[in-house]
Amino acid sequence: MSKFTAKLKKTTVATLVAAAAVTGMSVAGPGAATASAAGTSSVGGSITTAEVLSRAQYWVDHDVPYSQSSYTGDPQGRSYRQDCSGFVSLAWHLPTSLTTWSLPDVAAPLGNLDQLQPGDMLDNIDSHVVLFVSWADSGHTTANIMEEAHTGTNARKATYSRSYINNNGFKPYRYNKIVEGTPTPPKDAGMSNLAGGDFNGDGKADVVGVEATTGKLFYYPGIGGGSLGDRVQIGTGWGSMSELTSGHFTGSGRLDMAAVDADGVLWIYPGNGDGTFGERTKAGTGWDGMHDLAGADLNKDGKSDLVAVESSTGKLFLYPGNGNGTFGDRVQIGAGWNGMDQIVSPGDLNKDGKDDIVAREVSTGNLYAYPGTGSVNGMNTLGDRVQIGSGWGAMTNLVSGDFNGDGVGDVDAVQAAVGSTGTFYTYPGTGSINGMNTLGDRAQIGTGW
Repeated sequence: MSKFTAKLKKTTVATLVAAAAVTGMSVAGPGAATASAAGTSSVGGSITTAEVLSRAQYWVDHDVPYSQSSYTGDPQGRSYRQDCSGFVSLAWHLPTSLTTWSLPDVAAPLGNLDQLQPGDMLDNIDSHVVLFVSWADSGHTTANIMEEAHTGTNARKATYSRSYINNNGFKPYRYNKIVEGTPTPPKDAGMSNLAGGDFNGDGKADVVGVEATTGKLFYYPGIGGGSLGDRVQIGTGWGSMSELTSGHFTGSGRLDMAAVDADGVLWIYPGNGDGTFGERTKAGTGWDGMHDLAGADLNKDGKSDLVAVESSTGKLFLYPGNGNGTFGDRVQIGAGWNGMDQIVSPGDLNKDGKDDIVAREVSTGNLYAYPGTGSVNGMNTLGDRVQIGSGWGAMTNLVSGDFNGDGVGDVDAVQAAVGSTGTFYTYPGTGSINGMNTLGDRAQIGTGW
């Protein structure tokens, strides 16, 4: 995080925020909220500017401290990460806490700073993001903002000078689902919530993903060599779904998909073996308290399990698959995982016959491999992690599978691009866990992601 020259505001926020501010709260502290913020938006749905600012003001009023590993609830009890991007995710009522580099996936870039409206964001994807409140003067030389700044500070109001915004790489964006305003979407809609695997049974891993601005679900068939063929639309209304991941959850022999809806319900979508899915079945509730789901056979019983991080504690849990679309009692297999994100399982990355896990460290952008041990015994299910990459802070939408058909799991990812959609890359697995050599040189396989 770069040093800030922002001046902390002690006065009441601009008139628009005051009009939207929450009143009559009887909350003892962060995360104990029962009162509702102004407005009636649904999770991931359309939202007014006034409600965006009201939701942000809620954390300011309750002095929520900055943290990259802790989570606190919104007025309805949904948890968000207590850092800068979690703060904007809270304000926009997103399904989960995004990052500085993934927030542009759900927003449209603005042409210049003068187009900023209350509730927009100023984002430097490499360091920091803030919520724009208003211009403090008619000449647009000073911006009123709200932010979670850095360790040792609480959610707060501040001012940024126009020169500071420009000199520190901040770009203006508007959330795609803001009710007021008419943002111009990116030329390409961009994809989000990707899942990978061999969905059609031809031995080549495919990709399934949600188009960010339309909520349409698309299937991209693998055509060998890590490349993908022309996409096919296979669903609608997926804008409210998150945490897509694949696995053999139903015991059919075909690859299935799991996803969480806006109410925290976990659903299993049985694969049809042709890149489409059958009627979904309910597999659990309360999953909005978990993040970064990944499917993998970690206990080596031939049934895909689910791995997920508990937002309130940072504990990593394994949910053993029963092979019929349900899961057994969870087992804790790690701690301190709120500092990790983009968790995927490429399968057997090190060719020892056991599924492994790959995850990114939020604070450093380093990519780590966690070798599977093939047992479920407390903390021993995953072995000591090995760093296999750096600079992954600029990547998002990690997805895994054997995309080049060589029997070793690979990782695909989108490189975020300010003001446009991203470029899709594949990183082939090398079949060893040896420092930086686990993933080979990347190859570009798509644009507009």
